[in-house]
Amino acid sequence: MWNSEKLKEKEKERRLFHLRLAILVVMVVALLAAGGGCSLTEKLQELGEQPTANQGVPDLSAGGLSSPPPQVDQTKVTVYFKDAQGRYLVPTTVEVDKAPGIAKEALDALCLGPAQGVDAIASIPAGVQVSSVNIKTDGICVVDLAGSVAQDKLSPKDEALAVYALVDTLTEFRNVKRVQILVDGQKKDTLAGHIPIDEPMLRNLTFVNDQG
Repeated sequence: MWNSEKLKEKEKERRLFHLRLAILVVMVVALLAAGGGCSLTEKLQELGEQPTANQGVPDLSAGGLSSPPPQVDQTKVTVYFKDAQGRYLVPTTVEVDKAPGIAKEALDALCLGPAQGVDAIASIPAGVQVSSVNIKTDGICVVDLAGSVAQDKLSPKDEALAVYALVDTLTEFRNVKRVQILVDGQKKDTLAGHIPIDEPMLRNLTFVNDQG
């Protein structure tokens, strides 16, 4: 009887041991599976950060495709460059933006110089820019230049060509009768020591050769 009871307890302990062992094995497997899952998640995240074939393509549904810039109408104006040998001024037709400040657009094109392939050279010294153009009701156009104009060592002829390139370009516009040239907002006696610019100037075609 005693032995029978004892055997039953032994069997119960054995089964309990096996149960605990099975639970331990299940926990170990679960921990290993959990560790593998984390590695897989990290791997997927790494793959997600790599560029795909769709990256760089604008998202049309989210408004990612920006609309093209509005078209600006162009118009033709006449500016005065020097001929290829620098002997005289030649009227040249260029296209500029059709805008309220078209006179400044014309002078900006003049200062920029002729396009490639045009048989002419710049009449305005390099580095000179137009700060502002103001056409008054009395027909006087005040143009303010910025840059090393007065310091440029121009010959009398080159200085005359530069001055009248400005004057003749501006007087192409019907509402401009005379041109007052300023340098850095101030009146100057001359640009480079030769041609007076202290008073408003009239159109002068003496230095122009329109025969090409």
